[in-house]
Amino acid sequence: LYAMVSSRLSTSVLLAVAVQLLIPTNGYYFFLSKDVPRCFIEDVPHDMLVMGNYNVPKDGKDIVVFVVTAPGSKDRKHDIEGEEIMVHNANAGDGKFVFTAHEDGEHLICAYINETHPMYRAQNFKVELRFDVGEHATNYEDMAKSEHLSAIELEVRKLIDIVRDIRSQQQYLREREVTFRNVSESTNSSVMWWSILQTIFLIGSGVWQIYQLKTIFNAKKWD
Repeated sequence: LYAMVSSRLSTSVLLAVAVQLLIPTNGYYFFLSKDVPRCFIEDVPHDMLVMGNYNVPKDGKDIVVFVVTAPGSKDRKHDIEGEEIMVHNANAGDGKFVFTAHEDGEHLICAYINETHPMYRAQNFKVELRFDVGEHATNYEDMAKSEHLSAIELEVRKLIDIVRDIRSQQQYLREREVTFRNVSESTNSSVMWWSILQTIFLIGSGVWQIYQLKTIFNAKKWD
C-alpha cells in the first residue's frame, strides 16, 4: 500500500511539473493612464480556464476595466476589434476575473480606464496583474467545500484536471504544428515558383538581347 501511494504521489508530482512547464504563470506590474491602455496576449486552447489576479488602488474601483477579446476566427491571432467575451470592472485592492476560452488562439486581455466614471480625476493607476492558466486557475479549496470532497477525492480531482490540461495543450500544440507546417510548405512552394519565374524571365531576357544584337549586326553588315 505504501509503495502504491508513493508511486501515485510521484506520478502526481511529475504531472504537476509537466503542467507547470507547459502552462506558465505570467505576472506584470505597470502604470495605467487614460491615453495608453495595457494589453496582454494569452495563447490558450479552447475550454481552458484563465484567471487574472490583480491589485488596483482604492480610488481605481470601477474605473479600471479589464476586457477580454476572442481571437480572430480565421488565423486565431489576437484581434483588438474581435468579440468581447468578458468585461470586468476592477474592485479596490486585490481582485480577480475568470474566463473560459471557447476557441483556440491568442486571447487579448486589455486594461482600460473608464474616463466617463464620475470619480475619475485624470490620475494614473499602479496595477499588478498575474495570469493563472488551466489547473492553476482552479480554486480547489472552494471546490472541496462546495462539493464536500475528502482529501483523497480532492487530489483525484486535481490529477484529473492536470491530465485534461496536458491533453488539451498537446492537442493544441499538434494543431499549431500542422498550421505552421502548412504555412511553411506554402511559403516554400511560393519561393520555388518565384525562382522558376525569375529563371524564365532571365532566359527570355537573354534570348531577346541576343536577337536584338544579331539584328543590329546584320543591319550593319548589309550597310
